Amino acid sequence: MTEAVAAAIVGRQHLLVEAGTGTGKSLAYLVGCLSTDATVVVSTATKALQDQLAGSELPFLAEHLDRPVRWSVIKGRQSYLCMARLVEQFGDDLDRPEASLFTDEHEEEATKVAQWARTHPTGDRDDMPAAVSDPVWAELSVSGMECPGASRCPQGDVCFAEAAVERARGADVIVTNHHLYGLHLTSGRRLLPDHDAVVLDEGHKLETALSSAFGVDITPGRLTAFANRAQRLADPAVRRGGVDPIETVRDAAANMATVFRALPGTRLVPKEGDAGTAMTAARRAVAAAIKAVKTAEEGDPDLGAVQRVNAQGGHLVGDLDYAMDLPEGSVAWAEPYRAAVRVAPIEVAPPLAQTLLVHIPTVITSATLSLGGNFAPIAHRLGLLDHEPADDPFAADVETPVARTYHHLQVEGSFDYRTQGLLYVAAHLPDPRDEQWRDASADEALTLTRAAGGRALVLTTSYAMMERIAERLTALETRVLVQGELPKPRLINEFSADETSTLVATMGFWEGIDVPGRSLSLVVIDRVPFPRPDDPLNQARREAVEARGGSAFGAVDLPHAAMMLAQGAGRLIRNENDRGVVAVLDSRVIQRQYGQRILRSLPRLRRTSDPEQALRYLRGLAESSEP
Repeated sequence: MTEAVAAAIVGRQHLLVEAGTGTGKSLAYLVGCLSTDATVVVSTATKALQDQLAGSELPFLAEHLDRPVRWSVIKGRQSYLCMARLVEQFGDDLDRPEASLFTDEHEEEATKVAQWARTHPTGDRDDMPAAVSDPVWAELSVSGMECPGASRCPQGDVCFAEAAVERARGADVIVTNHHLYGLHLTSGRRLLPDHDAVVLDEGHKLETALSSAFGVDITPGRLTAFANRAQRLADPAVRRGGVDPIETVRDAAANMATVFRALPGTRLVPKEGDAGTAMTAARRAVAAAIKAVKTAEEGDPDLGAVQRVNAQGGHLVGDLDYAMDLPEGSVAWAEPYRAAVRVAPIEVAPPLAQTLLVHIPTVITSATLSLGGNFAPIAHRLGLLDHEPADDPFAADVETPVARTYHHLQVEGSFDYRTQGLLYVAAHLPDPRDEQWRDASADEALTLTRAAGGRALVLTTSYAMMERIAERLTALETRVLVQGELPKPRLINEFSADETSTLVATMGFWEGIDVPGRSLSLVVIDRVPFPRPDDPLNQARREAVEARGGSAFGAVDLPHAAMMLAQGAGRLIRNENDRGVVAVLDSRVIQRQYGQRILRSLPRLRRTSDPEQALRYLRGLAESSEP
């Protein structure tokens, strides 16, 4: 893998790498990158992996490689303290804030942040010696949509976010996240320093992250946040002159919330119906409020605040226009539970091909990337097949386009799965679409968990099944933890610490759970996690595939299900000493033709459909783990 990554960067080619658990894939690609003269961005989906790279693996390589290793981390602007907001609220001496801006509860906390900022080099919220509450941080930071840029900001020369970018210009490896990298691409590649290649780790999450970054999110909260910023700067005469433009924005936000919550959670045409009326009124109100904001002159202490409000309002107007004039190849839908309308590209392949793949070599890696060794589905969804760079407005300066082909590599995990575990498919259970399946599968989960003496992670595809199985497991004599009872980190810690406990959870726990040792010897998965048929974005993707004459099930549903199932099954074997059973309570894995494609994506455990064999194995593990 190290050699393949280095060859891809030097040869200006794209590379897909599926590297199983225990291979040390992050060290592999880091060494591959550092063996070249390239500046490389490494993008991850989770903060945990960012911290691992910057806090552990890059320092390790700096100590052990026979060359200097320089790295830097760049986060979204809201992760950094905004010096402009700090000076506006505390004054140049950063002494005490204006009383009107903070409650008594928060004033002391805000003052400590200001004192910290006097000497701290990064301004990164994560570097604070104590946690900062969200209300205080919201007053002392800005989003990318608010920031007017360093050249237009009175504190631009001491900006922490700009300093992070500047430090990264001399780095060999720049660590960031998928969403910020997506914003970098949509900005015309202006957010991050120039780089020669990118490694996109946790690639199985890339499509979702880029879909969000390439789209827009319309919510009443955005209007309210704009009104809160603008009210301090709006001309008092304008506000007293009849219709108050700031209150009009607040009224538009309240109306939008009412309308959006009443929408069905389905696809829509944003400019039509009640949603269109609400967004049109919101756009008109925001535009009027922007005009009402006082004009600040150069040297005016309000200059930075005015520019931030204008930038925030401009982005909001632009996003409302974008949503109401829905671009071809995009889909819009309502999310009434959070009073939102989302707009996203149906497929991320075209914009990804046009903004990234023609420019620099791209390495995409994950433990679950292919469909049973077939990389074509993910390559197509991410634009690595048949991408056309001609429409890229930023491609004119590309002297040597990257090859339109890609290489792929499958690196086996370092564990001996056949001796370390068993994959049990409960073929005797009813089809999951049969009403009898719910009770039958809950009973099966109880039988398996009892045989294991607890020590089980039960993963479900719905809250209803989570609650049903959790209720059934109350018959156990061991502790049963259920998602929602405690914050996720505490649940995982409790599960890991109590060896005979069982944790029942739904989709948010299918990946990122690392519990090696005796506390986890059984992973129960209720059914194959096919995406919801009524999900608006996936509906649009299925239609796009069928319009090209392809199979929607094979291109959209099956890859998603296989990837998620592999992620869930991957929770079992985390080191060379782990032993256990992955139990899938979905008979379709054996009885349907597509099941073989799913099985090829799972860890290469020994397989059985005999419940007695699985129970004997689990009882043996439970007995051997007794003190």
